[in-house]
Amino acid sequence: MTIGPAHPHHLVAFDLETTGLSPRSDRILEIGAVRYDENLRQIDQLQLIVDPQIPIPLAIQRLCGLMDADVQGAPAPLEAAERLAGFCGDAALIAHGGAFDLLFLRSLLTESFGARLIFDTLDLARILLPTFESHSLPLLSRRLGITHERPHRALSDALATGDLFRMLVGAGRALPASTQDQMRRVAAQAPGPLADFFDDVMRRRGVEVEAPRAAVVPPEPTLATAPAGEAPAAPATHRVSDAAPATRNIGDAAAALLGPDGPLAGRDGYEYREAQHQMAVAVGQTLERKRRLMVEAGTGVGKSLAYLTPLAIWAARTGKRAVVATHTVNLQEQLADRDLPTVAGLLEHPVPVALLKGRNHYISLRRWRRFLDTPDITAQGADLAAIRFKLKILAWLAATSTGDRSEIYLSGEEDQLWRRVASEVTDCLGPACANWANAQCHMVSARRGAADAAIVVTNHALLLAANESQGQILGPYEALVIDEAHQLEAVATEQLGLTVRMSDITLVLERLPAMPGTPLGIELDRCREAGQRLFGDAKGFMAARLGGEHAANGRVGLSHAIREDAGFTLVERSAMHAIGILQRTASALASAPGGVQTELLPQPDRAGDELEHASEALAGLAAAIDHVIVRPRAGTVAWIEMRREQAELHEAPIDVSIPLAESVFDPAESVVLTSATLSVAGGFDFVRTRVGIGAAADELTLPSPFDYLRQAICILPENATAYDDPIHDAQMAELVDGVAGRLDGHTLVLFTSYGPLKRVWSLLQDRLDARGIASLAQGLDGTRRQILQSFLADPRTVLLATSSFWEGVDIPGDRLRCVIIDKLPFPVPTDPLVRARSEQLRDPFGEYILPVAIIRLRQGFGRLIRSASDRGAVVLCDPRLRTRQYGMGFLSALPPAPRAVSGLGAVPAMVDAFVNSGALPESMGESDQWSSNDLDPA
Repeated sequence: MTIGPAHPHHLVAFDLETTGLSPRSDRILEIGAVRYDENLRQIDQLQLIVDPQIPIPLAIQRLCGLMDADVQGAPAPLEAAERLAGFCGDAALIAHGGAFDLLFLRSLLTESFGARLIFDTLDLARILLPTFESHSLPLLSRRLGITHERPHRALSDALATGDLFRMLVGAGRALPASTQDQMRRVAAQAPGPLADFFDDVMRRRGVEVEAPRAAVVPPEPTLATAPAGEAPAAPATHRVSDAAPATRNIGDAAAALLGPDGPLAGRDGYEYREAQHQMAVAVGQTLERKRRLMVEAGTGVGKSLAYLTPLAIWAARTGKRAVVATHTVNLQEQLADRDLPTVAGLLEHPVPVALLKGRNHYISLRRWRRFLDTPDITAQGADLAAIRFKLKILAWLAATSTGDRSEIYLSGEEDQLWRRVASEVTDCLGPACANWANAQCHMVSARRGAADAAIVVTNHALLLAANESQGQILGPYEALVIDEAHQLEAVATEQLGLTVRMSDITLVLERLPAMPGTPLGIELDRCREAGQRLFGDAKGFMAARLGGEHAANGRVGLSHAIREDAGFTLVERSAMHAIGILQRTASALASAPGGVQTELLPQPDRAGDELEHASEALAGLAAAIDHVIVRPRAGTVAWIEMRREQAELHEAPIDVSIPLAESVFDPAESVVLTSATLSVAGGFDFVRTRVGIGAAADELTLPSPFDYLRQAICILPENATAYDDPIHDAQMAELVDGVAGRLDGHTLVLFTSYGPLKRVWSLLQDRLDARGIASLAQGLDGTRRQILQSFLADPRTVLLATSSFWEGVDIPGDRLRCVIIDKLPFPVPTDPLVRARSEQLRDPFGEYILPVAIIRLRQGFGRLIRSASDRGAVVLCDPRLRTRQYGMGFLSALPPAPRAVSGLGAVPAMVDAFVNSGALPESMGESDQWSSNDLDPA
């Protein structure tokens, strides 16, 4: 049909398929478009195959199914773009990730597509569906039941985009009227697509839409949570069987519940594990005897149920309280949402349980109201990032019952905005807050629910948090289980240390109303200027020390020699100036001058409290700057760090064993530390000493039940070069390409730093593209969460990662078939904290650096085998494993998989043979192991 030129309320959903990502070098391959009238009724379609006039890359052919022969005789890109422009007329556009498509169209027809209104369903979905784990078009289509028959074909994508747009209109209309009014007010600050969507499209009459149920139904509440504004419900309780009679001791009763004759035995997927039985008995004995226990439980033991089951029986029998602390939020949520309900279903007596996270996981409604009321118009124009964030939070708050940020996905930029609304101890009025008494405050609601729980699941950081002005966070408890305990020292170091950034000063100043020209307003301006001067001088100092004008990352320890360096004098002078200004402003705020516009504060009736908290925060920042720069404290190490081109000031305790012993272990009757990696060289002395659990703690080592002799192979390339060899990066790229080519992706490559990761990635991209294999690089292709989700969704991928991917990542099944480790994960000896701790030891390498690296390598190896059916290969590329005597320490710490030495060129075939058919190299047997005699001389 022919569309007339004047239909200002019509909409066209469109999509382009292209030969690549660059409008300069790539071309349009296909166009799909669907036209809708003002009531969002479909009235026309357009589908065009386009001849890009360049060869179609293999990866694109596989993705969309279009070959070079399919486009012969089709319109050229310019002609196709002109036909799309004619089809669109004056209609507004709809696209998913539309900025990318518009770049191609504008390069061809600037006049037609240069200033056209476009609604981006990716932006809108992130706002209106904030709890969805992904906002890619295929995943949204599956989640919402949208017909999407041919993803990555233009017309199918355009139809799905149009249907998604209709559902997003429905999601918006399903929000409370007050929320919609607030969203219109926020969006109106930036005239354009968001303002038009909330003010025009959502309010059109005659548009019949249905809200996606998943968009408006809040997530399942975690245990012992309550909707905002309501008193918390009684903590979740469960009663079931008599499988744990009181005549048995706790350990035996727990083992019976988990055993082959217990209530779990009849469930799908049940597998009796002897190691789990042993651990349950040991934990039960520890609780009854009021002792301490360190348990290393290998992957697959099922340690969560092994400690939760006796813990729940103990709590039910004694009426006492227990705390379980994990390092990662993922494990915390797994325990609360999956494992504890399983255990509760086994018990005869009710056991109240609660999930409690750190303060900054919960939104502060008071801080949120202050932020929401702050205009988003700056001298540079509208702050679109802040506007989108506010719209997302408004949509989320209409549904959440917990206020827990883990319900929503936040990008790196949004993480910084979250700091402005998260619950924060220096900006909390406590019982004086209007949201406190009725538990509208999500943090208060969570803590009240936890106060009556017999078992509280929390994290290491909250466990270590000092008493706050509102009282003890966790309350008294008699039993403590710390999972992922190999991370306890690192978390304690961070929690007991301090960090100061320019943004910390800014956040305090932004709490206060603008007071231009007043004495206090002038003081606040001076605070900002003093902070900017200090952190600017610190950045200049770091650039001079690290080399390069814009050193993005690095640390410089503030040793005695550095403090006497002439370059540091300027930083010290600026620090002293900033300290004086911050202290003076803190005093001025404490005196509460009458010139403050108290009506602009979140609670004008508590203006004195508001100003007092801001005063205390500024005084605290002044003290922290003093500790780092001016007057270092004994027993600590201080440094300046560059992160994302911004300077930060840090101080950390050198030894955390004493504060851990006094504040964490001693208050509890019974303590259990557990992890898959607690031992070094067959003993627990390293972790025992570092965390201060004491010499009397019992030890238990439980190996993984997985059959590593048949499930895994460990390969060392004998001609691998050292990491600092000029050809090392090229060698790594060749190896990864060869392995990934054989395995069709399914490969994780672990680095110890971003530098080599980026270099290898740049050498690898084109090779993998030619094979139709995707490559994802941490820090380059998205956040940790994004690239992990992408890898799980399409394992025809090579994932290059560092730091956080060495542990806490679970990639089950055949999605991951090979782990390649570039370099042994030794801590950097020049790192200020490592150096300070090393100086306390007689043998720093043997007592600290080597054990840390061994535990880290074991964690990296552990990414490979996650279930009894997995099979895969680990390739260790550091030649020091064979050329240094300490190499045997690393190798003997790894699971007992067959080991092979091979030339680099033969590794891909060796990996292929084992992973796909279980074949070992002919020159070795299943039980081949090395001894120190196999190592080359040091």
